[in-house]
Amino acid sequence: MAGLFHRHTKPGTAPGTLAGRAPVPDEALDFTLVEYTPDDVKIVPGVEVDECRFHLGTPGHTWIDVAGRPSSEMLRDLGMAFNLHPLALEDVFHAHQRSKLDLYEGQGFIVLSDPAYEDGELHPRQVSIFFGENYVISFHDHKTDIFKPVRDRLQTAGSRLRTFGVDYLVYALIDLVVDRKFPLIEALSNHLEELEDEALGHPTEETLNHIHQARRALVIFHRIEWAERETVLAVMRPEVPFIMPETRTYLRDCFDHSVAVLDLVESYREMTNGLMEVYLMHSSNRMAEVMKTMAIITVFFMPLSFLAGVYGMNFDRDTGNMPELAWRYGYLWFWGLAVVVVAGLFVWLKRKRWI
Repeated sequence: MAGLFHRHTKPGTAPGTLAGRAPVPDEALDFTLVEYTPDDVKIVPGVEVDECRFHLGTPGHTWIDVAGRPSSEMLRDLGMAFNLHPLALEDVFHAHQRSKLDLYEGQGFIVLSDPAYEDGELHPRQVSIFFGENYVISFHDHKTDIFKPVRDRLQTAGSRLRTFGVDYLVYALIDLVVDRKFPLIEALSNHLEELEDEALGHPTEETLNHIHQARRALVIFHRIEWAERETVLAVMRPEVPFIMPETRTYLRDCFDHSVAVLDLVESYREMTNGLMEVYLMHSSNRMAEVMKTMAIITVFFMPLSFLAGVYGMNFDRDTGNMPELAWRYGYLWFWGLAVVVVAGLFVWLKRKRWI
């Protein structure tokens, strides 16, 4: 089931062990190196690890973006090359971690989530960001170039990304990951509107399954966004190294965006609960209509069954019992009586507004 992930590391395994993850289909990585100063920017796609290691020691700001799910050997080599903490590497390796901020000696580590909404299911995808005094190293599970807008802004001369420190780049990456949830929320909203029309129109059992699926996706989304809001708030704290006061001002705006996303998720989660109630109410009303129809049919046939039972008894008409059985118009009398009884019941039910 989407949204449920299982760790395969045995209890008692040493912290930082890069093992126990289920195999992934593609572990090839795409490296993009960005080196920039206030006056210049250099973007090199498809670089090797050794070249990235060299640029980490240059005086400018360095950003290395890694796309894909690295294997344990590859991630171990990256950790040695970039001096990344083994506990943080373990979180990158296993992925699907809760959003958080960890501080290590001379280094910060941020975990965010960039989920995708496909076929009515929410698929969490992790974004990991290492940052230091003059470098940022980002990992994201999927090959989609999600950080291209940030690189495009870096190429603009005089932009804040160029003139501010590397902490502003960290903010820009966080802000992009947070803002990418608004289109996802819009897709969820459109899906919920379709489900609402279906639930109010002619719902089926599939409608109930789709409502339950959407509600489950929103529960997972709420859990993701709650942790992400707390992470953004943690990055804003004064004790976080390498984050300047000027950048915290922009992080407050990012925090507002995360709160807005969380509010929308909570609203739509309440909407799915309402849709479930609408579906159940519609099903209950439909059952009530069926029972009402069956009850009306029973009401009409009960007196007819009584008449048929009376005149179907084997009385001896020659001794005077039920003389109408020997009457020439007895048969017409029976049907006339049946019609009068049914018509009287119909008029009475109409006056009571029961039909």
